[in-house]
Amino acid sequence: MSRTIAAFLMLFSLVALPAGTAGAQADKELRDQRSAAQKERNEKKKQRDQETADASRELREHARELETEYREKLRQVDVDFELKRVGLQAGHQAKVAAAEAEFQKKLSAAMTAPGGQDMQQRITKLEADMKAMSSELFKLKQDAAGIEHKERMAVEARKHEMLGEMDQVVLRKAEALGLTREHAPILASPIGGALTRPEEQWNERERKEVKTIAERNAKALAKYENGAKLREWERANMEEDFRLASEERRELHELASQRMLFGAFMLQADPSKPADAQSLTDRLAEAGQQEKLIKIRYDQLRKENAIKRREERRKLGG
Repeated sequence: MSRTIAAFLMLFSLVALPAGTAGAQADKELRDQRSAAQKERNEKKKQRDQETADASRELREHARELETEYREKLRQVDVDFELKRVGLQAGHQAKVAAAEAEFQKKLSAAMTAPGGQDMQQRITKLEADMKAMSSELFKLKQDAAGIEHKERMAVEARKHEMLGEMDQVVLRKAEALGLTREHAPILASPIGGALTRPEEQWNERERKEVKTIAERNAKALAKYENGAKLREWERANMEEDFRLASEERRELHELASQRMLFGAFMLQADPSKPADAQSLTDRLAEAGQQEKLIKIRYDQLRKENAIKRREERRKLGG
């Protein structure tokens, strides 16, 4: 009887044990599968991060080497231009010097020409003559400045073309290194029917991570992708600056001619006619004030342009 009871109990234990063990075993298998999957994701993320870091480092080194190479090429272009500019300036200065000497002769002849007019009448007549002679002189100077500016802009265009070539080399290298493509997030897949909370958090972090990688790569390449637009903008600014400087020079040149005329008449003023001397002094003071106002106006324009351009450069990614 006792043997029968013992056999029954043993049989019962053998039948009942697998039910609880099966549940525990199933949970353990799920945990092991999730752990293995997480380990695989960690390894993939580690590999991706390492590959991205290596690619970024290789691109930076490649870009530095290119920039060093092109810096020397650009320097040589500048040297060639400076040598050419020296020759241009020498020729222009000789022409301007001859024109200024002729201008002085004409002014002196006009000042000493006999006539029965009083000083105010002579000033009125000579102002018109002076304006015509001054315009001719300024045109000569402006033409010389225009030739030099044209040469400078041609040099800038050549330099910018070379920099555009460098940008394309860098961008092709970045593409070859995989820095221009979007990475797919390394997401956890449901095991056992649904994602666990840690797996959901992992997926959220991964989506943010690949977005961050793309933004970081785009920021690193912006300098090269936006280079052409930025350089075109810079050349347009150079043209605007030249136009502004030309207008300022023209206005100041006209005033300088007037001051020269009034100064010459001051030397010839009749001491017995203090009103004439006072009139000339007043007109010299007025010309001096106008000169200051012109400089203030153009200085304001340049400062406003600098502020606007700083914001424009920021939007262009420069």
